[in-house]
Amino acid sequence: KRLLYATGVAAVIIAAAAVLAGVVRGFDVGLDLVLGALVVLVPSFWVALSLTAGRSAGGAVWMGLARYTAAAIGFALLFALRPSSSPGMVLLGSILALLIPPIVLAWQQRPDK
Repeated sequence: KRLLYATGVAAVIIAAAAVLAGVVRGFDVGLDLVLGALVVLVPSFWVALSLTAGRSAGGAVWMGLARYTAAAIGFALLFALRPSSSPGMVLLGSILALLIPPIVLAWQQRPDK
């Protein structure tokens, strides 16, 4: 459940950053940030749901492989369907989606809590 929470917090933070980027630099920039994050967050959310539901019988290695394969397919589809996407903003969105959940998890598990 902590992983689901961390993924949700990441989605909220990235959505706020995308709105800010959209206001400052234009709608397409904010959209690229969101799409880059979604490519990473959707497979991460799927893994979190699978772990919460106890469907991780395939093992952590296979779930990790499926997660990164889904992300790779997502990036391929994103740039094939929307070639005008800004690679920098897509990358920023995916980096935020990769970094925020572990930070939230570490924050939840700090000793003074």
